[in-house]
Amino acid sequence: MLAALPSVAADGIFRWTDEDGQAHFGDRPPPDAERLDDGGNEDDGTRYRGVERIPDGDTIHLADGTEVRVIGINAPEVAHRDDPAEAGGPQARRFLQALVAGKRVRLTLGAEATDKYDRTLAHVFLEDGTNVAKRLLAAGHAFVTPRPPNTAKARAYSKVERQAREANRGLWDRPHYAVRPAAQSRDLRNTFRRLRGRVATVTPKRKYVYLGFASGLQALLPKDRTEAFNQAGKGPEALLGRTIVVRGWVRMRNGSPRMRLFHSLQVETVP
Repeated sequence: MLAALPSVAADGIFRWTDEDGQAHFGDRPPPDAERLDDGGNEDDGTRYRGVERIPDGDTIHLADGTEVRVIGINAPEVAHRDDPAEAGGPQARRFLQALVAGKRVRLTLGAEATDKYDRTLAHVFLEDGTNVAKRLLAAGHAFVTPRPPNTAKARAYSKVERQAREANRGLWDRPHYAVRPAAQSRDLRNTFRRLRGRVATVTPKRKYVYLGFASGLQALLPKDRTEAFNQAGKGPEALLGRTIVVRGWVRMRNGSPRMRLFHSLQVETVP
């Protein structure tokens, strides 16, 4: 049985830390949680600032030294030191350079405004109102990566990505990003993938609910996100026995392939 959760969601997104020091985000917080503004906050610096450099397809360095990581999306990596470029990485970088180089941008900060690398997390807009993330997604040079609490635009971004996928634009025309059988996940570690398989087991543990696929892949759903998945019709028990497509990064743990799920948009049910 899944751990009982409060029956009424709180108004807003909250952040709290568990006894192990791990941060959690959700709309069903414990009493001492910190309330966040999921809608984002206007950058409190100069409204528009110049772009200095584009290191890859989802990062912008501003002239004032701010390093901005665009919220809600991920572009394939470019070559870095001894690591080769991922499929579509150089193309994503060139597209972003053509879009913002020599221009000024406005930032709308996320509820979580910085990441572990001290980069600013923000939605980025040009002076004509262009949403940079949407342009990357529409051209097929990035994919949606919804991560609470910065999910205010996740569904809108997913719609744009889906249109690009259906049109086979950009990286969606590459075999690397096609849906693969979950049985191949062991050979796809350390890469972003969309994997299809049948959920054979649902096993609640201390921090996560483990979705076990017949192929051996495990998808880990944080317990504090369970209710959000339930509300989307994609709760663990509802997925048991169903064939689904999950999206995210494949990692290996104790010899088994794993993928972490943070948002219901990472799960597509298959009729």
